Amino acid sequence: MSKIREMFDQIHKRYDLLNRLMSAGRDLSWRKTCCKRLPQKDNAVVLDLCGGTGDFAMKYCKNMPKLCIIGDFSGNMLTLAAKKNADFKPVQMDATQISLVSSSVDIILNGFGMRNIQNLDGAFSEAHRVLKAGGSFATLEFFKPDKTISKLFYHRIAPLALPFAGMIFSKRNAYRYLVLSILNFITAKEYALKAKNAGFSLKCIKALDGGLAHIVILEKPWT
Repeated sequence: MSKIREMFDQIHKRYDLLNRLMSAGRDLSWRKTCCKRLPQKDNAVVLDLCGGTGDFAMKYCKNMPKLCIIGDFSGNMLTLAAKKNADFKPVQMDATQISLVSSSVDIILNGFGMRNIQNLDGAFSEAHRVLKAGGSFATLEFFKPDKTISKLFYHRIAPLALPFAGMIFSKRNAYRYLVLSILNFITAKEYALKAKNAGFSLKCIKALDGGLAHIVILEKPWT
């Protein structure tokens, strides 16, 4: 895990551009689509888990007063998030050991972060713990491709960009890791099943752009 954190610390200045590259420029629109499916509540407490530079929180929190906590294990990422919005509360944390009290969060966002967590069950357990009853956990992720378009993109097109990524980022291995992390991850349906086993109820799974990414929205039941 320390090696992964070090990698993200090294690429933090180009991370947003990397997301544009990995999503073929669609990630901003995907976040907007996801946010429209989430409840809007004044003065909600929002945790952008594995929040990186805060793009997801920027989209969800911009129209209504909310306490937005950006939680990430990369200190350099959090520095950039704080520069984007002075109202953000950056907190360095491990997703499997969230440094918040139980039942204190209304909304958890996670954009392209869950596949970087080695102990996924532990992350689900912690997310369930800190979320209030009736609260939502929204994941926007590059899951393991299981559709024709996504298989073509991540098995054929994305690897062709490795030399290009190396020239831009001087971190070809970082881009290689990100591609492999998608291919080695689980499918959206498998992810939803793990979440249900952790106590969440499934609200929706939505494939985006032929399955290049998926939205999975979960809820912590009232009982």
